[in-house]
Amino acid sequence: MNNLQTQSIARAKQLKEQLGGTIFSFPLEEDNPFSSYAIVMCVEDQYFPYPDACDISEAASGIFILLEEMKKSGMDADYQRNVRMISHQAQMDAPSTVMRKLKKENISKPFLSEGKDFKKGIEGEDEQISARGLLKISYLQMVEEKNPKASQFMEHYYQLLAMRKYGKTAAAIRQEVRKMTKDQVLGWLEQTFEKYIHNDIEVMSFLDILK
Repeated sequence: MNNLQTQSIARAKQLKEQLGGTIFSFPLEEDNPFSSYAIVMCVEDQYFPYPDACDISEAASGIFILLEEMKKSGMDADYQRNVRMISHQAQMDAPSTVMRKLKKENISKPFLSEGKDFKKGIEGEDEQISARGLLKISYLQMVEEKNPKASQFMEHYYQLLAMRKYGKTAAAIRQEVRKMTKDQVLGWLEQTFEKYIHNDIEVMSFLDILK
């Protein structure tokens, strides 16, 4: 086991004591806006780290894969009970990230809403990003950074809405979104998530395309 894995396990143990859960993902350098993320899974008090660090999208994909394997094995695979995906203020404010760019634009309300898009951890130092928060991040990566994987992610969301009797095809929903401002789309994402999404794993499952 290398030094990175040893450090990741130590941090995962701290998070488990503070927040519970079985799957942990967090930036390796809390003060580095561009930090890569670690993933660690705990099974019966044994900790199993991913061999390599990855970016936040790859971390989310890795979490989904772990949940799928847990489900196949008959284990508890509920996202809310098991996953603790952490981000610190440095990553949220990174100058190259979508979050930072939005602060310079006239969006009428905060990009991420506490309680719905993220939850603060102990003493407010850690933030757990929810599926709705990742949905917003993917949309903004698509429009701000022209990220092709984020575009695929959003396409899956449109397809799910179409199947949930949104009233339009996925192509028509895509065109509807393109006509909105960013501020309008963020509100639309909140509304559609509340009305059509039954649980977080339905959105997390899209992240499998980011492998």
